[in-house]
Amino acid sequence: MAARRGAGRAGKAADGRPGEQGKLADGTAPGGELPVFALAAGPGAWTLRVAVTPGGAKDALAGLAEDRLRVRLRAKAVEGRANAALTDFLADRLGLKARQVTIVSGDKSRKKTIRLETESEPDWSAMTETG
Repeated sequence: MAARRGAGRAGKAADGRPGEQGKLADGTAPGGELPVFALAAGPGAWTLRVAVTPGGAKDALAGLAEDRLRVRLRAKAVEGRANAALTDFLADRLGLKARQVTIVSGDKSRKKTIRLETESEPDWSAMTETG
């Protein structure tokens, strides 16, 4: 099989200009729009596409993977511990309560869809800082 040209390089412009698919290097769309991993889901609701790596050294954001927010968690993927840690971590980063963050799909998968319910739009800049 031939490798796709430019695979994995979309949106990675080092100078902050839009990449191949109109994304900036930090994963946001130009013009202050939603990040590529977030979608508006109606009034006061957003969905996030997340890729989780459980059992890491620390809880941290780790950039983007396939237009998903990559999150590393210390919690192991045992008895829902990583899922609980993920909702707590995202709520903390976005300044929300844990009950405002729910997993809507991917309960037993590393690729998850998260729903945020809040009256005002979250501060997405808190989600683009890795480390």
